[in-house]
Amino acid sequence: MLYTQHKIIRGLLDAYYNTNNTQALDVVVKMANWAYLALTIGDKRQPDYTGNLTRSDLNYMWDLYIAGEFGGANEVFPEIYQLTGDERHLYTAKAFDNRESLFGAAVQDNDILVVPADKIPGRRRAQRLHANTHVPQFIGYMSVFEHGGGQEYFDAAKNFYGWVHPHRHFAHGGTGGNYPGANPNPELFQNRDNIANAIADNGAETCTTYNLLKLARYLFLHEHNATYMDNYERGLFNMITGSRADERSTESPMLTYFQPLTPGSSREYENTGTCCGGTGMESHTKYQETVYLRSADGSTLWVNLYVPSTLTWADKGFVVKQETKFPRSYTVKLTVSGDGPLDIKLRVPAWIQKGFQVKVNNAVSDATATPGSYLTLSRTWATGDVVEITMPFTLRIERAIDRPDTQALLWGPMLLQTIGTPPSGQTYHQLSLYRHLKLDGDYARATVVTTSPAGDSIFSFAGSNGNLTARPYYIGDTQAASAYFRRVEPTVVFGSVDTKIANRKRNDGLPRYDVPVANITSPGKDGPTFLDIVWDSAPFKTHDAFVGTVQSVMEGFVAKGVYTQAEAQSIVEAAKDAKSQLEA
Repeated sequence: MLYTQHKIIRGLLDAYYNTNNTQALDVVVKMANWAYLALTIGDKRQPDYTGNLTRSDLNYMWDLYIAGEFGGANEVFPEIYQLTGDERHLYTAKAFDNRESLFGAAVQDNDILVVPADKIPGRRRAQRLHANTHVPQFIGYMSVFEHGGGQEYFDAAKNFYGWVHPHRHFAHGGTGGNYPGANPNPELFQNRDNIANAIADNGAETCTTYNLLKLARYLFLHEHNATYMDNYERGLFNMITGSRADERSTESPMLTYFQPLTPGSSREYENTGTCCGGTGMESHTKYQETVYLRSADGSTLWVNLYVPSTLTWADKGFVVKQETKFPRSYTVKLTVSGDGPLDIKLRVPAWIQKGFQVKVNNAVSDATATPGSYLTLSRTWATGDVVEITMPFTLRIERAIDRPDTQALLWGPMLLQTIGTPPSGQTYHQLSLYRHLKLDGDYARATVVTTSPAGDSIFSFAGSNGNLTARPYYIGDTQAASAYFRRVEPTVVFGSVDTKIANRKRNDGLPRYDVPVANITSPGKDGPTFLDIVWDSAPFKTHDAFVGTVQSVMEGFVAKGVYTQAEAQSIVEAAKDAKSQLEA
């Protein structure tokens, strides 16, 4: 009931904001008045009625799965309070706080999204919380904070977001999955740092990512941390773009419910009548809503996303036209119309590895470009000024937190999926990549890149069972595909120089799950391999620098008893002998 009321009130508020429809506002206020009565006095007609609802009553109600899912209802009531000045509506928003088993823990940054069976807080919450029940609640907490509810609401939202990113963050920007021994419901949060062992059937509900984007935007408005926008970009250009099938239909919205990461799984698009079907209709408006933001005093324009668009800033007298084919291309052109001083902040994505070049009217800017931050162009602009951005994509790998040999391939902001099901007897496709690397550490050397007729980059790798084709995640069809692969690097190799010595793992005691996982020893003996640690330091300016890194890393592995002194000496000598192999 409250879940549905939220959707209706949100729509009516938008009607009022955009058309000044006072009748819509009148209905909103009456609905809000009813909600206040429902959450304070309750239903006097019930035979067991004992008086006004208490905080304990509310906590008990919100802990009931799934009847406690009220969506983001607490988001709208602070707005109604602002419009009317009636403090009852702010009280209504706060009535949704679950202070028995989540809100207080979030304020204290105590991650209890998944807990051991003998440490369940509250009187009837589950061991694992439902992801998309709770993400919208924290969006609501940001609204409460913004309308004078108190600092604890911001703290709760920020801390909660930090529990998801990076601790429950899949490579495509989604969250939620199963793990051995857990409740099989794929809509629930996975255990903290459980990535590789949470890649199960289904999981990663699309509308959870939709709501995480909203929460990231809210947080960025108060903390201009580029990490929020890096995460926003990843979710947008992978899960949101990939949530719509690349075909026309007059019978179905062709939207995903889940976006599973199980190797060889397929996306299903016949989705009607679900929460993801509903938000999926709205998700694609996000290609425009956060591209640009401005500072409160109007002195700064933030360019957060690279999307073909035109910003008309009438109050400031500026029009900014952005031309790009991103993410199929890594060049961007901004043309400014308008005159006057303005700081333009360009997001420098965290994935940048080969530079972020900015030209203003063909002159290279000397502003510092640090990946994962913003570059500021501070000048007095004139009509016709042109900003050109070049940010080359690179191929890189991302390791699962709990199992480093379970990895994803990314091209710029885009996750790449290998096509087809893994070979018989193998859970994952397998790839060996280190033998292809040079001193620059560029993984693109391990693949052949072509361009599809649609302009998408297509990658071909030599896998252990024949060639593998990988493509951007945003391509929306039902082919079997894998978002993660298993890295297999059996021996220490430098180019074609093979030492014949095993490429052993450093024991990092992985995984370190808060809640034990069935059939998984915790802590185990997993960790990155010797070659992982060496190549994490790439690029290398010289071959001598590379050899120095091999020696330094090897000393640590010998100290841990992973290699003998004799093996270490052989490996270091092989690194020296591989000079011609490693220099580009």
